[in-house]
Amino acid sequence: MPAKTTLMLTFLIGAAAGVAAATQIRAQIATPPAYFISEATIHDPELYRKFLTTEPANAEFGGHQVVRGGRVVAIDGEPAPPPRVAIVAFESVDAARRWALSPGHVNAMKLYHQAADGRTFIVEGIVP
Repeated sequence: MPAKTTLMLTFLIGAAAGVAAATQIRAQIATPPAYFISEATIHDPELYRKFLTTEPANAEFGGHQVVRGGRVVAIDGEPAPPPRVAIVAFESVDAARRWALSPGHVNAMKLYHQAADGRTFIVEGIVP
């Protein structure tokens, strides 16, 4: 086999091995996404609407709305899910926590707790 062909094949095999290794390393260090979830039973709709207008934009923290209200359909289990569910996706648990603990969100949550009974939590997703 000519030297140039051998050199080219060696280069291509090395490049392919490098790409494979980089992909494996990236998969190992990729940060899983996170989801901020709110489940609520609203007892003061007017105050809840005010909460929705005062809540800070989660986009500033890298979040985007996935679910905001809408119909909830029970499939299995007790108790039944609350009538209002909201889900905000973030790039990581840390990003979701920064938003959830931000002064604007903490202040808005005071209205939430006056207008509704519920719970909020963050769940870590899987790396796509």
